[in-house]
Amino acid sequence: MSNIHFQMKLISDELWDTMYFCTGSRPTSSKTKESRTLSFDSGFKVLIKSFRSISVNGDMCKSIPEAKFVIMKELLV
Repeated sequence: MSNIHFQMKLISDELWDTMYFCTGSRPTSSKTKESRTLSFDSGFKVLIKSFRSISVNGDMCKSIPEAKFVIMKELLV
């Protein structure tokens, strides 16, 4: 089993790429002991706690593909 902080880094990198390619601008990244956060100045925010706990603007996602789908749906509309 891998370290939870390494898992959050992998998730963060994958969702960072998704956010970047949806908008063309770079999201800001911050981290705490419990979570990592990706956000834009416009108020769009992704909170990552684990593989099964990802929040996209308050919408709880249970997997990375579901989080990617929600990000694409909200940013490309």
